[in-house]
Amino acid sequence: MGYPTKEGRNGPIYQIADGLTITPDERGTWLLVLRSGAARKKRSFGKTVEDRQRAIKAAELLAARLGLSLEKKTEQGRTFGMVAEEWYNSGVAKWRPGTQERYNSIIRDFLPPLSILPLDQVDRIQVKKLLTELLKIRSPKTVEVVHAVISGIFNEAIDIGYTEQNPAHGLLRKILPAKSKRNRTRSDPFTVQDRDRFLEAASAKLPEPYPLVLEIMAMTGLRLGEALAMSWENFDINTCQYQVTESVKLGKFGPPKSGERLVDLDAALVTKIEAYQRKMGKGKVRFSARYLFPEVSQRMIQWAMERTCREARLRRRHPHDLRHTYATILLMAHISPAYVQKQLGHHSISMTVDIYGHWIPGEGRENLDKVLRPNSKPGHPFSVVRRGKE
Repeated sequence: MGYPTKEGRNGPIYQIADGLTITPDERGTWLLVLRSGAARKKRSFGKTVEDRQRAIKAAELLAARLGLSLEKKTEQGRTFGMVAEEWYNSGVAKWRPGTQERYNSIIRDFLPPLSILPLDQVDRIQVKKLLTELLKIRSPKTVEVVHAVISGIFNEAIDIGYTEQNPAHGLLRKILPAKSKRNRTRSDPFTVQDRDRFLEAASAKLPEPYPLVLEIMAMTGLRLGEALAMSWENFDINTCQYQVTESVKLGKFGPPKSGERLVDLDAALVTKIEAYQRKMGKGKVRFSARYLFPEVSQRMIQWAMERTCREARLRRRHPHDLRHTYATILLMAHISPAYVQKQLGHHSISMTVDIYGHWIPGEGRENLDKVLRPNSKPGHPFSVVRRGKE
């Protein structure tokens, strides 16, 4: 697809034929633009790499129908953006939906300065400059991922035979400080008292099902995507357990980040989930036969989190801090780090200790209900089958 390219106001402009171009608008949507004299027609596509590919194919068909000659470059004029597209297309089938979206957004949002250049003109100085400028406005983790994408694109070019060197190789250590000296985003968990205050405010001020989603995250340690992908079939009411098998992001379902796991629930939470199921089942609108929260998105929960913190007069926190809250409450109550690791789905106990090492470790699942809800009275009608100590 080697067409002449120049940098426009909103990104690269591909010259497909005389008067026929592909260009992004101010929102990043790819447009097919046809100019004939003073007249100008355009057709919009999406924002992804695949959408740009579709726009180019449509432009080629339109050019053939209008009898226009395509303005293709020679192989020597291959741009970095063309190789980026080949790299993405070669790997997209093996990536998870979330990874696909992340890599696509990196190519779209961070690499245009390199994408319009011929591959043989993208050198180490230009890559270093791009990453250095990015570090001024983004986190070291983002710079790491962008570097990995650039390096992967050059490795693809080497495999195909377009070039013999990777100018991004070994460059990251010259840009980022040592990992031990980087500013990392610290967890900001609630105390037990503030957590209860937060959940009370959510119940009083938010419509259903937001209070229940927030409480599930605070009382199970589920990630936001895992909580929104909860399904009725994965509950075991008799044992008060839930099997985590899915996660959702941007409306796309996939496997959870750290694989499937079995999570213990406290009895009071199970009672609330059952009540929610009965209430929704009696509603006028037919309730989803599978998922608990089919109409709730990540953005909605972020809004709910912000509003609840404001109503409870607590400092603003991220939904992931509910997961941190769950972990720290258990560890400070002497629950075993090994048990907390399994509940959270960490790959190893060392990961749990690295994140929460300054909280006190303990043993087992004993008194889980009492630890999570110290001021509540037991009242769930089902017997809980306890597992042995970890």
